[in-house]
Amino acid sequence: MDQLDIQLEGEAEGWLNATCTDYELGWISQTNAKVALERILLQAGHFLDREEVQRAQKAALTRDPDCKSLWPVLSE
Repeated sequence: MDQLDIQLEGEAEGWLNATCTDYELGWISQTNAKVALERILLQAGHFLDREEVQRAQKAALTRDPDCKSLWPVLSE
């Protein structure tokens, strides 16, 4: 993976983490959190391959497993 991919994967993970944290703190609604996660993953998919997106997702869910209930199902 080149440096740009590493940077983009880290950025995606950061946004995923922030969205989960904002939801858990009550700063955004469940609906808005779900929409945000879906958009972040969709956007990340334009710049990262599926494996990189899945790594970012796994890292975010490892950090915050309670966020799994908000997670969109990614199409194959």
